Amino acid sequence: MVRQIGFGGYGRIYLAEQLSVGRRKVALKVLHAMHGDQVAAVAGLKREAAFLALLRSPCFPRILRTGTTPAGLPYFAMELVVGRTLDATIREGGPLALPTAALVLDAVLDSVAELHARDIIHRDIKTGNIVLEQIPGVGTRVRVLDLGSARPAYEKDPVVSPTRPLSIGSPPFVAPETARTGVTSDLSDIYSLGAVAYEVLCGVRALHLKDTTPDSYVQYLLSEKPIPTYRVGTLNPDIPESLEAVVQKALAREPRERYASVAEFRQALLDAVLPIVGATRDVAALALARAPGNSVPAARPPAQPSEPEKGGRLARLLPLRFRKP
Repeated sequence: MVRQIGFGGYGRIYLAEQLSVGRRKVALKVLHAMHGDQVAAVAGLKREAAFLALLRSPCFPRILRTGTTPAGLPYFAMELVVGRTLDATIREGGPLALPTAALVLDAVLDSVAELHARDIIHRDIKTGNIVLEQIPGVGTRVRVLDLGSARPAYEKDPVVSPTRPLSIGSPPFVAPETARTGVTSDLSDIYSLGAVAYEVLCGVRALHLKDTTPDSYVQYLLSEKPIPTYRVGTLNPDIPESLEAVVQKALAREPRERYASVAEFRQALLDAVLPIVGATRDVAALALARAPGNSVPAARPPAQPSEPEKGGRLARLLPLRFRKP
């Protein structure tokens, strides 16, 4: 290991070198040595590794190896992503130009569509988990990180109560129903994607409150106040009404009023943007590296699997074995 570069709910992330492959630099996620619920932490780390092994979108880092440290702590090595988060990019440079924003959002939506098609809910979509990585000879690739909070769609969330406060996601991006009940779903991910789109286009959070403590965001979501707090066109006059309507729909308070799937959201976004930026799409600031033939997977049916199906599907999602050193 070289040095620690990140810290998550289940593990620490280190920059490391894979000596067997020409000292290739990788990101190594290792379970916290002192975690309150060790059983849940081990399961969470192994699940994240299994999800990464399952996914094919170029936006997600590739998993390279799993194992156990000499101290008995499970770990996995994954492709090292080096770049600036979307959060930092917007904070330092303001909203993205519309052609660039369209390309970034299209890549993010495409990747989350694959998650949902594979029955995975991300549960922590935010600009801080999206990285713009410079690839020599290619350009800029959009990367979607941190599946530490992700879960199979058929598993239930813990119920939120006064004794069990909200512990999932980042408050500025959490859907109202998640703040109320703790429930997450495809539709709560769509709300989070709407919040990301709003920030990319406007340069500020959809809920840009004076008091930015986590509790303040949750209390706002529990109220009946509008989302977003300001119209998109007010903050960025370059945004047409058609595109504003797309973002507003994704940020609807009621889940049933949002898009039925990420694929539908993505198509609506493209329909609103392409008439404006289509002629300049090839000269946008980003040249995204996209896999050949990369398409939006079909949305999964809403019906929940039976108990026998759940066990079989979960077994397929968690195929990895963490070898002893």
